[in-house]
Amino acid sequence: MSMLNAQQWHQGYFEMMLEGSKIAQLDADFVYYQQQGLTIPATISHTKVNNSYVVSPLTLITGYAQDEIPKVRFAALRWFSYQLVKIVEKPLQLAGVGTVQTLNNQCLSTNMYCQGWQTINLSKLRTQALQTRSGHALLLRSLNAAQHSPIIERCEQDGWLAIVTRQVYLHTDWSAVVAGKDLKTDLRLLKQPQWTFKKLVTEQEIERAKVLYDALYLGKYSEHNIQFTLSFFNHGVQSGLLSLYGLFYQEEMLACVGMVIIDGDMTCPILGYDLQQPQKLGLYRRASAFTINYAQQHNLRFNMSSGAPWFKRNRKAKAEIEYSYVYCQHLSKPKQWVWKTFAWLTKHFYRPILEKQGL
Repeated sequence: MSMLNAQQWHQGYFEMMLEGSKIAQLDADFVYYQQQGLTIPATISHTKVNNSYVVSPLTLITGYAQDEIPKVRFAALRWFSYQLVKIVEKPLQLAGVGTVQTLNNQCLSTNMYCQGWQTINLSKLRTQALQTRSGHALLLRSLNAAQHSPIIERCEQDGWLAIVTRQVYLHTDWSAVVAGKDLKTDLRLLKQPQWTFKKLVTEQEIERAKVLYDALYLGKYSEHNIQFTLSFFNHGVQSGLLSLYGLFYQEEMLACVGMVIIDGDMTCPILGYDLQQPQKLGLYRRASAFTINYAQQHNLRFNMSSGAPWFKRNRKAKAEIEYSYVYCQHLSKPKQWVWKTFAWLTKHFYRPILEKQGL
């Protein structure tokens, strides 16, 4: 298995994003920092309505979150959640929650942290980042205790606030995974004749993958999901930043998966399948089985992100609360108060919903 090391990946990623037009509905400046031998890409978001949630926490709260509220099972709790979003929206706007500097931002649904982050001098990085833009809060996305406890410990020592963002599902120890009935059934699907996964290389194949992703994540799920452009797909594949595979049945591509791997950690920001095909074909199950099998065969820690919680639990993935950590001590007292109140609400209201509703 040939792949880029962490330094190569981040340098290549930063160069790609500087070209522009890689993610639609995203308005931010891209900068990078050198710290302890690491290249750390960062985004500085601009004030924009419905800016992509990967650079704007405000969109995550007021846009994407509202698309997720219907999944809450109890009507009264759904109503209360809608009202709470409306109440906090204006204070969050005034506090500048839509304009932040996000460090180590790969603009994926799940950012990953290379091994060098385990020992990073966070206060030095913070000082360096604030010299670039002193009026923005600093943000670190996609942190969970199972994978990032040393980073979380440094955040707390340095005065960063924990913001609960979602519940993610992890495979971090394959030796402890005993495949149950569902996972065994899924893995058998990979051996069926006439069904094959192959790496995508041609422009036509890559364009088909984008169509499948868009139909699922933007059409079926939410327009607030990440709007990758065809240029992102093409450049990602050509530069080795993205491993893109298609699921073919009798020479027709019916599903796709795109994986990013950094220092033994894997996530799958690209997944799509033909929504016009009958459910009995099990396209989502086949695509998910491929990613799980790939991670296990290569002994990779697999962050499966959020969504489809019961499906992922039944495939033995472990649930973990994910956080964004924010540094706002340099901001005005009113802005600090809004961030602290928001952090309190996510801890005492949002986290219990995630855990009790199994989201």
